[in-house]
Amino acid sequence: GGEVRNLGKPVALARRYYEEGADEVTFLNITGFRECPLTDLPMLKVLAEASRTCFVPLCVGGGIKDLVDAQGTRSSALQVADAYFRAGADKVSLGSDAAEAARAYLERGGTCDGSTSIEAISAKYGAQACVVSIDPRRVWVADAAAAEGHALADHAGPLGRGGRGPAGESLCWYEC
Repeated sequence: GGEVRNLGKPVALARRYYEEGADEVTFLNITGFRECPLTDLPMLKVLAEASRTCFVPLCVGGGIKDLVDAQGTRSSALQVADAYFRAGADKVSLGSDAAEAARAYLERGGTCDGSTSIEAISAKYGAQACVVSIDPRRVWVADAAAAEGHALADHAGPLGRGGRGPAGESLCWYEC
């Protein structure tokens, strides 16, 4: 597990999926969080090339957040999104930054103040251009009390898949 499989060149695959009837293609730059996406020329080139041959919306995610690069240059999530849009993306997908935006929203009592990346990108490009990706992880617990009020999934029940936690737990809840 955890190994990356090479299934081909992303632009050629995107073109193939488009030709087979896909109504949208999403590129997830899973290494975007390691480097500054603004200097990730391969991903920017992939988007530019794909936009020339795939005539469906292109979405890209990975590293779209406020950041500071190795040289100390600060970039906002909106600046990162700008680069992806200029390269040919129609939508950007936010992951970890969206979870932070949700926390901030709840801390403000459920009000928007324009400070989150979701709000900034949506204000400039429209809500249809800002997608949220949720990548939850299981938190295994021994019993319902340990879940502290979170909604539980029971992997031992009739609808469960039989999966177990590291200590044999069958109950879990999900967090972002």
